[in-house]
Amino acid sequence: MYLAKFFHRAPGDDDRELMLIPGSEPMVMGVHMNWNGEPGEDQYLREEFSGIADAAAAFRRHVAELVGAGYVETDHTKHSLRDLGPDPQAKPDWQKGLDELMILALSAPMAEQAKQIEALKGTPAEREPLYLWHAARRDYAEDDPAQAVRFAEQARDTMRARRAAGQPHYAWSLYENDLEGRILELLSDAYLAADDPEAALKTIEHLCKNAPNHDRILKRAELLCGFFPERREEAFDDAYQWSRFGGYDDILAFPGYEEYEARRKAGTSAKGWRWKPGSPASEAELSAAEQALGARLPDDYRNFLLTRGETELLVRLPKSSSELRFYAPAELTTQLRNVLDFIAHSDDELEEACAYFRKEYGVSLRHLVPIAEPSQLSRCLLLHVEPGKRYGKCFQWDHDGAWELEHEQSSFDVALKALTDGIEQRDATTLAFFDL
Repeated sequence: MYLAKFFHRAPGDDDRELMLIPGSEPMVMGVHMNWNGEPGEDQYLREEFSGIADAAAAFRRHVAELVGAGYVETDHTKHSLRDLGPDPQAKPDWQKGLDELMILALSAPMAEQAKQIEALKGTPAEREPLYLWHAARRDYAEDDPAQAVRFAEQARDTMRARRAAGQPHYAWSLYENDLEGRILELLSDAYLAADDPEAALKTIEHLCKNAPNHDRILKRAELLCGFFPERREEAFDDAYQWSRFGGYDDILAFPGYEEYEARRKAGTSAKGWRWKPGSPASEAELSAAEQALGARLPDDYRNFLLTRGETELLVRLPKSSSELRFYAPAELTTQLRNVLDFIAHSDDELEEACAYFRKEYGVSLRHLVPIAEPSQLSRCLLLHVEPGKRYGKCFQWDHDGAWELEHEQSSFDVALKALTDGIEQRDATTLAFFDL
């Protein structure tokens, strides 16, 4: 995390960037903007500290010194910026107030943070996701989970609404995905404190799907193990795969884990796969997806969506694991657009690619719908939905061979059976699809 402030002083040939860099060895760094000297010598300040409180105090002091020397803090926030442009705008006071709240969150007790939260009430800051997150943190720390949920939900919904409308939000130098992840982590904790483990799990599973990391996977496993006995084996899966990185001691000691571990290690006779409980789709969701795609989905795949829907095929072998994630109907058009954008970077290139796929494979590229992807791999299953003799064919696709289709199967059901049979038989080609 780099928390950056930018300062302008006319005529602008000596503008400055000042950064507070938290972490195990906090640092304050100053950089000359528009540097024309020797490369790598644009730093005018570099101070290291043993604790974040000392670093924060030094950061504030250097800000005051720049302002005292006639510099004006601008509204820029991107730490990698090196040119303020011809007419930089001054940062509003409410944004400076949010910056100070972020510094306090890193370096000061909650009582001091709460004072700053109150001070920003009635300003534009209180409508920002960053403020709402800090307000939720305060209420969670003060053992008011219901109020924490309210603020965290408001922060989440505000971010999503502004993103959909193309409107900005102010989060200082925090990346949007970083702030959203922090909001959702807190929301999951607040749901649990408010005795709603189902909402807590749903929230953390959303993060594990879209922005997984060790702490989030561990949190999901703890929720599964503690509140969802019917899904406890999923927590054991995570412990088996990730416990070497720490944090899983309670799950390793949970009744039933030793038996699971022994069964997993023995695994040569086990089929090696099972289904994760999914979210079956409705006919209305299928109809909406088909309207967006401009084509009817094959019956076998429709039946899969109606019975399993958005789900995962969990692959669990003695020494390795993977998941094949099946998309919800509402995701299909987005996934198709993503693949088309990867294959072709212009309209002309897309037309060329369409002609190639038609000639080489007899399919319409615009009708090759991605329906599932192995976890954290840039490959997927494609289902061909153009009416005609190639309707319903299923293929495997990998970004490393973007103009290639592999392992053609006559239908979705046949392709799915080939995968599960291949896993059971430990077929090298099938396992390679999962990078196992």
